[in-house]
Amino acid sequence: MIGLDTSAIIDFFKGNEKIKYFMDINKEPLAATTISYLELFFGLDLSNSKHQVEAQYYSELFENLYNIELTKETCEKASEIFWKLRKEGKTIEQFDCVIAALFLSNGIKKILTRNKKHFDNIKELSVISY
Repeated sequence: MIGLDTSAIIDFFKGNEKIKYFMDINKEPLAATTISYLELFFGLDLSNSKHQVEAQYYSELFENLYNIELTKETCEKASEIFWKLRKEGKTIEQFDCVIAALFLSNGIKKILTRNKKHFDNIKELSVISY
């Protein structure tokens, strides 16, 4: 299974050719997280009709993906990732730590992202970039 980072979901919506090609040839099931869903909706003003179309797309997309929800255990795993990286002098966004923790806690070792550097320092994850 491959976990989709928020950037991959946005780029797929926007019609990015590289990610469309990846999706066409990919044979593995795909997963997403409620944190990505939250990040997506933080970027949408639902009083804007264009954003309403985008929101509908994301809602339907998430209906067809394996969805991973936040738990206390994944919160602890996210904190562990955050502090391990911080002690090594490397930092990433806290939401990215949570997304990584959600995937890893659910046995998902691959993440598809445009932002390779956000996840490169998490050794347990194999980063697929486009």
